Amino acid sequence: MELSQKTIEHFRNPQNVGEIEDPEGTGSVLNPICGDKTVIYMRIKEGVIEDAKFLSFGCAVTIASASVLTEKIKGKKISQLLSGSDDEVISRLINLIESELGEIPPAKLHCPPATVQVFLEAISGYLEKGEESPLSSRIKGLIPQVSDYYKRGEKTEEAT
Repeated sequence: MELSQKTIEHFRNPQNVGEIEDPEGTGSVLNPICGDKTVIYMRIKEGVIEDAKFLSFGCAVTIASASVLTEKIKGKKISQLLSGSDDEVISRLINLIESELGEIPPAKLHCPPATVQVFLEAISGYLEKGEESPLSSRIKGLIPQVSDYYKRGEKTEEAT
């Protein structure tokens, strides 16, 4: 299994590793495919992600995915990141990671969706601190849909 140079760079020198004290949003996920654990912490002001950090106990692709996503979401409005249909949102967030990392081995295609799920969990935690809103309900509906994306590498592996 060969990893792209970008994946190796983000694994060896991950960006945004650590915790944020008193974060507005926190999410945690245990990848159901491989058992990797990732936690994301976010500082959010007026709907804009000002800072994002992560801790991960996982493989190179899991760590690289969290490194990339935390970089890409900084300075973005939550509403901007979540615009579009459910599939568009999930696909766009996964693509933020994969377009930066390059080709990911089929056996590791479950890693970027886990990072997207932990991001959505953190946003959900942030929104739950305020009043229930349509966006909060939407996020809660998006989270279980990410599980469909964990299976992307399975067919490719079976075909070989």
